[in-house]
Amino acid sequence: MNERSRVLSEIGALQFKLLASGLPEQTSSLLDYDLTVQQIRVFAFIWARGGTSISKVGDALGIRPNVATGIVQRLVDRGLIERHEDPDDRRVRMLAVTDRGVDLVADLSGIILAKARQLLDRLSDEQLREMRDLFAAMERPLERG
Repeated sequence: MNERSRVLSEIGALQFKLLASGLPEQTSSLLDYDLTVQQIRVFAFIWARGGTSISKVGDALGIRPNVATGIVQRLVDRGLIERHEDPDDRRVRMLAVTDRGVDLVADLSGIILAKARQLLDRLSDEQLREMRDLFAAMERPLERG
């Protein structure tokens, strides 16, 4: 294993450990919404893109169209996702997060931020700026699609 691979592996292990430390609090909030893992994946995909079509959800997550439709319907039934007509193509139904879905994200963000804040408060101002810059660098490709 070369140095880069070793470092990437260490980053992955550290990231998993940090994420796992907040899982008890995060999962209790998710349980309040009665969501399955597949529903969480679909919801997160739609939220991260600011809206998308069912076919894009299925393609990106490797889900058959009928399965994606069923998962989306359950999210609609829970009031987390809404469907609306694509203004460019009336045959396409677009998906967007509802106000209740935004509330779920806010709940989870608050839990994650509280846990992260405990860890981030231990870092110096310089380390925090470096971390912010690294996250911004990782986010740029996501903004481009």
